[in-house]
Amino acid sequence: MTVRREYVDGRWGQVHLRIAIGPADRPPLLMLHPTPKSGWIYEPLFAPLVQGRTVIAPDTPGYGASDAPPEPASIEDFAGEMLAMMSQLAADGRMPSGPFDVMGYHTGSVTSVALAHLAPTAVRRLVLVSLAAYSAEVRAAKRAGLVNWPGPREDGSHLAGLWTLMQGLFDRRIPTEWKHASLVENLRSGGRAHWGYDAVYRYDLQTALDTLAHPTLILNPEDDLWVPTRENTGRVTGARYVELPDLKHGLFELQTARIAGLIDGFLCD
Repeated sequence: MTVRREYVDGRWGQVHLRIAIGPADRPPLLMLHPTPKSGWIYEPLFAPLVQGRTVIAPDTPGYGASDAPPEPASIEDFAGEMLAMMSQLAADGRMPSGPFDVMGYHTGSVTSVALAHLAPTAVRRLVLVSLAAYSAEVRAAKRAGLVNWPGPREDGSHLAGLWTLMQGLFDRRIPTEWKHASLVENLRSGGRAHWGYDAVYRYDLQTALDTLAHPTLILNPEDDLWVPTRENTGRVTGARYVELPDLKHGLFELQTARIAGLIDGFLCD
């Protein structure tokens, strides 16, 4: 298996992506990452998933190696960029044309739902890892709290703060080397790191879930969205719901075969 790094032109510059070519008789899988990571988070899943399909993991504009918008974008903006990217890849012959499946993780789940609403015939199935689904009041409060997001500081104290924050979110079994790599991904967006959260809190995911008509698998690891995911999964008609109480952030690294098996089983059902 070869995972290539490529770029396509986007609305705000270039969009960076990882792509591995698999069998063309199944729909490609687009995998959208959480804030403030990049497509790097999905690297462990490429090898098992590419056995059945082409797999694409882009960096959301403003994260990883993708160019940034001049100001915070919306979830609908991100969905539009991802749709344009997939259309370009198909037109260039770099992936099979036709409907594709979408997997999202945290912010990526929100964008996945928006993409399904934006292009209901282009998106076939959804895999959502955790749901940042909140009431309007909670979203407004969380968005207001972003003014306290720690940006780069001259004394470097923001680095220790981010490390401490991550320690509380990651699975305790995750190797320190992986945590370091994860911190590096967080830092690449600099003072824009919180822009993805701003987009999430401006989007009414609860209402979007109520009207979602696509076959959907919801995976709920015991991370910081454990409770809202459990409370809102019933909004998706006919969704297949799997709780993962033994896992937190780092689940793709720790239980690669298990997670890939859940995804593959649903997509091939």
